[in-house]
Amino acid sequence: MEPKPFVAALGAAGEYLPLLTGENARATRDGMVTVASGARGGEHSTEGYEELLAILEGEGEGRLDGYGVFALAAGRVVSIPPHPIPNVVDLGPGLRRCILVDAPSNGT
Repeated sequence: MEPKPFVAALGAAGEYLPLLTGENARATRDGMVTVASGARGGEHSTEGYEELLAILEGEGEGRLDGYGVFALAAGRVVSIPPHPIPNVVDLGPGLRRCILVDAPSNGT
């Protein structure tokens, strides 16, 4: 079945709100992620996926295995290549919200 265009309200989500589900989900994994002040996103493997974070609200610090530390703030976009181990720390004082999109890498 062919996916159809849709509009979804982000609203006040919990820690993770998936965006594309069911027939609209294709090769990407995505969602809106909310991290509380001072919390860590948690180290995880991106496997063979590229990861894109669009920071909507708040400030944080990204830590990427082998690449160091980088600043996160509303209005910034972060591209993470496949395979390194990323982790994000919220630097407060409020919540940090971002849109996360993972897409399969082109063979890297």
